[in-house]
Amino acid sequence: MSSSNTQSGNKSLVMQLGLSACAMFVFGFALVPLYDIFCEVTGIRIPIKASAAASITEQPTRSRTITLELLANINNGAPWEFHPLNDQIEVQTGLIQDTEFYARNMRASAITGIATPDIRPAEAGKYFRKIECFCFDEQDFAAGEARNLGVRFYIDPDLPEHIDTITLSYTLFEKKILASN
Repeated sequence: MSSSNTQSGNKSLVMQLGLSACAMFVFGFALVPLYDIFCEVTGIRIPIKASAAASITEQPTRSRTITLELLANINNGAPWEFHPLNDQIEVQTGLIQDTEFYARNMRASAITGIATPDIRPAEAGKYFRKIECFCFDEQDFAAGEARNLGVRFYIDPDLPEHIDTITLSYTLFEKKILASN
C-alpha cells in the first residue's frame, strides 16, 4: 500500500472518529430531555415540581382526606440510616402540610447526600406540589451527625377521586458515589 493511500485512509479514520466523538457529546446533552420524555410516556417517573408558597391558595372547603405513604431508600448500601418519622399519615387535600424524614451519617467522616423523590401513582404527580424539601439541596452531614429533614407540600383538591392513597418515596444517594456513576 502506498503512503498516499495510507495518509488518505488515516484522514478518513480521523474524520470518522472526530464525528463519532461529536455525536456522542451531543447525545450526552440530549439524554436528559429524552429521559424525561421516555419517563412521561411510560409513566415510570413523573418529576414532582416545586411550587412557591405564594402561588398556592389553600382550599380547605374542597378538601378530602387521603393516605400518604412515606418510604425511604438508600442507594447501594450508602452509609446512612434513613427513614420517615411516620410510615403513613392522613392528609387533607387543599392544605399546606409538613412531614419529616430522619437521616444519620453512619460514617466516621463527613458526607454529602442527595435525595431524589418519586411519587405513585404517577398520575398523582400532577397534583402533588413540594413547597420546601430537603431534596432541593445537597445535605452535608458531619461524622455521625443525625437530623430530621423536612418536606412541606400541598396536594391539589382536584386530585382524582379514585386516588385515595399516594406513596411519596425518597432515595438518598451519597454525592461522591453519584458523581462517579
